[in-house]
Amino acid sequence: MISVEAAQGIIRDHLPAPRVERIYFQAALHRVLAESLPATMDLPPFDRAAVDGYALRSADVPVVPVDLELIGEIRAGGVPPAALRGGEAAAITTGAPVPAGADAILMMEHSRVSPDGRKVSILRPIGAGQNIVPRSFEAAAGEAALPAGRLLGPAEIAVLATFGYTEIAVFRRPRVALLATGDELIEVQEVPEHNQIRNSNAYSLTAQLKSLGIEPDYLGIAADNPDDLRVKIAAGLDHDVMIVSGGASVGPYDLVKGAFGELGIRILFDRVAVRPGKPTIFGRKDDHLIFGLPGNPVSSFVSFENFVRPALGRMCGLAHPELMRVAGELEATMRQTPGRTAFLPAIACLGAGGWNIGPLPWKGSGDILGFSRANALVIFPADRCEMARGERVEALLFSDFILRRS
Repeated sequence: MISVEAAQGIIRDHLPAPRVERIYFQAALHRVLAESLPATMDLPPFDRAAVDGYALRSADVPVVPVDLELIGEIRAGGVPPAALRGGEAAAITTGAPVPAGADAILMMEHSRVSPDGRKVSILRPIGAGQNIVPRSFEAAAGEAALPAGRLLGPAEIAVLATFGYTEIAVFRRPRVALLATGDELIEVQEVPEHNQIRNSNAYSLTAQLKSLGIEPDYLGIAADNPDDLRVKIAAGLDHDVMIVSGGASVGPYDLVKGAFGELGIRILFDRVAVRPGKPTIFGRKDDHLIFGLPGNPVSSFVSFENFVRPALGRMCGLAHPELMRVAGELEATMRQTPGRTAFLPAIACLGAGGWNIGPLPWKGSGDILGFSRANALVIFPADRCEMARGERVEALLFSDFILRRS
């Protein structure tokens, strides 16, 4: 049995190189850029008005008030008039190009237009450069705009559009196969007999995969017999990653590890010193990764977050795909038998004094109902038997933590 950290290190060491594909930029939200993109033009491409007002020559207003002749109006997207001469001004809107000869924009509220609209009175002094955004102030053509490795959010999509990048290279999301195992399992739409339960792991794992933008191929339920397991696992080995839920322990009907071996999968670890989730298996065949997760629903959830999410995230190009780790004050004393690192359900909230971590009642790895109330996992170190109320502890925030705020 190896530590959580050792297991995570083995997985990192066996990740295949990320693959790249080209996609339309509007489909790139939450993808990771696989190429560096330079600015294709100066931004702004001209001296730009930062306010609505009047373009003028600051040398014409050494003292105020002073009247200037209005020679026209410049709108965003419009064509500026001829260069300003001494004693002239032009009305201008925010975002419009500053006419030649002008070196300042006076805000509209600091002026007064004559009744005939031919002159404007300048009521406040103004210096050169005021209220003008100079050409290339935000970016110069050729300089770095978006680096490789950047996660593309809404602002980055706007940058792509600004510079005309309609097709871009991103890291490809891995293809994932998902298989549930167990004679006791039936599908959600079926009515269970006294010895059956509905398959929930496949659907929680599907939701966890979707949080990474991955839509898995669900291969159904495999019976607890070697032949059926081999056939269904073999069907998933043409994917980049295969996840098998259940059958990973050491009971007489836990046959997954044996099926992996028969199919030529090299098993790199099969037990981890973690609670819940000890019977977690990780293997590799060629460039295909295979995870065997425990059958209990909370164990399956926690094992995914500790081992599968970081692997898939890195394959998607993310530099730090792990759940966010925070430190805060423990709100109740916790105890455990030492020997395994525990990841237990908790409620984390950020108050004026920092994070507060409140452990939830722990009824075991089958209690998915109780676990569903959590928004975090409090981390109980393997070498500790007690963490006292008020102690500073660490917790992992769920990927949808922000959405779970009350």
